[in-house]
Amino acid sequence: MRPFGTIVVGVAGLALWAVLLTAAGRNVGKEEAAGFEIEDMPTEWAEPNAPADATAEQSPASADGAPEIPVEAAPQTGEQAAPDAAGEGAGVRPVNPELFASPLAAAPEKLERIEPRAPLETIQPKTERVKVVLLPRPESVEAGLIAFGPRNLKIADIATTDRMRMCPTSKGGDWPCGMVARTQQRLFLRNRTISCDTDSAEWEGMIEARCRVGELDIATWLAENGWAEAPAGSPLVALTDKARTERRGLFGDDQR
Repeated sequence: MRPFGTIVVGVAGLALWAVLLTAAGRNVGKEEAAGFEIEDMPTEWAEPNAPADATAEQSPASADGAPEIPVEAAPQTGEQAAPDAAGEGAGVRPVNPELFASPLAAAPEKLERIEPRAPLETIQPKTERVKVVLLPRPESVEAGLIAFGPRNLKIADIATTDRMRMCPTSKGGDWPCGMVARTQQRLFLRNRTISCDTDSAEWEGMIEARCRVGELDIATWLAENGWAEAPAGSPLVALTDKARTERRGLFGDDQR
């Protein structure tokens, strides 16, 4: 009795499943039959040959609501870029890193080669650099005169002060200003290496050059302190006049 009841229930379930499948098939068929008509097609599909201006004015929105960005026209190539009979409209090869285009936008024979710019050396004038030589262990012979063994160097823009020179005092006497001037120069140099504007560290006899101790110009220091006089035409004449007015160095009293 129990097997018979089981068979009846199974047959009933199969029948119910068949009815549900039949109903579902009918619904799907109705939806496919509905479809969409030609009138429901977008404008750009229905009219593929519409003018470019018409589609540009419409500016249809994208799926997310943002307006579509119009696509720029590609650069003309080939025959379109060739110049016309009047010589106008010559193709120009675009030179733009951000532009994606073929480098052959114009015919090679239409490109114009220009002369390269002049080298920078001819545009900017060269400034002649003065050669600087380091001279160690200077020996003060006189104020404004230095010796390096058998070689002598006169400081430029200044006149040497004779070491035997005597200068008057305000009380009517004399004092050995030349010897004091040499001693002051020796204390200033202190046997340090000096740098001079000369071509070589080896010469014979005497030469004249501008020299410095560190950043201090020797001639300027001598003129400011009155231990040597600047001759006429020297750029240090004003310093000599100031030292004379203030009675410094050779123009003052005995400073021993």
